[in-house]
Formats: sequence, C-alpha cells, structure tokens
Amino acid sequence: MPLSFKRCLVLGSNSFTGSHFISYLLKNTSCRVVGVSRSEEYPRPFLPYLNGADRPERFTFHRLDLNDEMEKLETICDDFEPEMVVNFAAQGEVRNSWKWPEQWYRTNCLGVVRLAEFLRSGKYLKRYVAVSTPEVYGATSENIAETHHYYPSTPYGASKLAGDLHLFALHKRYDFPVVFTRAANLYGIHQQLYRIIPRTVIYLKLGKEITLHARGESRRAFIHARDVAELTFRAATDGRNGQVYHVAPENGQRSIADVVRFICELTDHDFESNVRLVDENFGQDGVFSLSAVKAREELGWQPKVDFEEGVREVVEWVDENWEFLRNQPLEYLHKA
Repeated sequence: MPLSFKRCLVLGSNSFTGSHFISYLLKNTSCRVVGVSRSEEYPRPFLPYLNGADRPERFTFHRLDLNDEMEKLETICDDFEPEMVVNFAAQGEVRNSWKWPEQWYRTNCLGVVRLAEFLRSGKYLKRYVAVSTPEVYGATSENIAETHHYYPSTPYGASKLAGDLHLFALHKRYDFPVVFTRAANLYGIHQQLYRIIPRTVIYLKLGKEITLHARGESRRAFIHARDVAELTFRAATDGRNGQVYHVAPENGQRSIADVVRFICELTDHDFESNVRLVDENFGQDGVFSLSAVKAREELGWQPKVDFEEGVREVVEWVDENWEFLRNQPLEYLHKA
C-alpha cells in the first residue's frame, strides 16, 4: 500500500532538483514542507516553487549547514517530525571534487552518516530518499540496471557511494526505511548557469566562445527536472525499502556537442563559429547509460517532457530573465 505523508523535510532545497521537488510537492500534495540549505534562499529566477508568487504558506525555509550545524537540524526535525526526508544536499561538481576531495567526503559521506544515525533513533520517519548519482558506477557503455557493479572514477562518485553504502548497511541492520534514486543528467528551467544547456544559451547571447572538453564527445542521457521530481515522489510513496530506482529517458543518449549544436540551431547561431573543441576531460566519465525499466514497472513512472521542448523552455527562461541572468556568475562557484 502506498505511503502517505503530511510533513516533508527537503535537504538541499536551494539545489536545482531540490527546488523542483518542492514545487512538485506544493502543486500535487497537501504536505507541509520544510526546506534546508546552507545558503540563503536563492533569487526568484532560480526557485521554481516561487513561480512568480511569494513563498507558499505550506513551505518554511531554514538556512544551515548540516556539516557544522547538525544540532540545529536535529532540533528542527524533532519539532517538525518529518515523515519523509529527501536528501538532495551534496557536493556535486565533478571536476572540482579532484581539487577538494575531503570536502566532498565530508558532505556526501560523513554528513549522511550523522543525519541517518539521528533519524533512525526517532519514531516519526516513514521514508528517507537518498538522491544518489550514476557516478557511483563509473563510465558505462550499456543500458545498465540498478544491480550493476560499483566502480566510481571520481572523488564525487566515490564519496556518494560511501554515503550510500552506509545507508544500505543501516537498512540491513535496522530496517532503515531508505530508497535510492539515481538520475541521468538533469536539465530544465531554473538550472545553475554553469551547466551545459543554460550556459550555452547565455554564452551565445553574449557572443562568448563555448569550450567543449573531450571535444564534446561525452554522451549523456538528459532527463527533465520535472520528470525527476515525479519519480522522486513515486519512489517515496511506492518504492521498496533498500531499493535503487534509476531515472532516465527512453530516447537514449546525446553527445554534448550535439546538444550544443541543437541550441545553436534553435537560436540561429553557427556551431563552428561559436564553439572550440579541446581534448581535456578532467577525469570525467565519458558515458552514462541507465535503464529505468524498474521505475516504469514498479512505480508506474514515465518521463513526460520531450527533450527538444525542454530545451526550448530553457531558451525562453533565459530570454524572460535576461536582465537578471546576464549579470550572474557563469562558472561554478565553490563553497567550502
């Protein structure tokens, strides 16, 4: 029987996927939602749950860092008693995980361990959703299932796997009510500007040259953030404890170069004149290929957003918020 929830805690509420998930909850459920992020709430163009309105009455935001302020988070949990906890909080930028690996392990592993050890001692938790990553598998060239062996090749992937393995152990030992989601590459409106799709749109508008590492040959299976939000909720309500659910499109992979080429065509720009191809890849995995058959069969989930239409939405979002976005940083800003 599906679980139901009245109170949900979302960690990483400022994140791209976390904010889309909050928007999904507020539109499709009657849940009260508490969001937690280590930064102040982002401006309106980056938060889909605002959607042109003030902060919804059913949503409360707290700024705190779970690495340094776990006691405050514990107090919030004991006061709010969330039945569902969804953890989007992570150090998630792959290239920079090589520069500061200890920080990635602190958030993606040690922070997860501390939080889960606290939550398992309470009586209110019905479901913990661990938002994981296909980086735990390393580079793959096949349509892999959730039972694929782990072989991470970046500090980001290894640190996320370390946190996941602790949660698996808690499930085995204490029947901790955890489910895991692993999504292919996300995209959509409100995304961080250093990500390939919004960055390409903005660079073209600014007339800046676009550099594609590994000559743009890396292939990714892009999935829209709204589809990921729906899968996350279905995993929470209908998933089985201890199980992993992949989130991926049905129409396969696209090379980064092909994605940029499509955006160039969409915005009437010449690819060759605006793009520089370089060989470096900074240790990133070349291919991610996930099978989402399990999510479709067990959870009844299907992606709904067509890739081309989703990219058109991003172009429109950039145009509509241009005066704000043009003055924002366009590269990843590291937060220790």
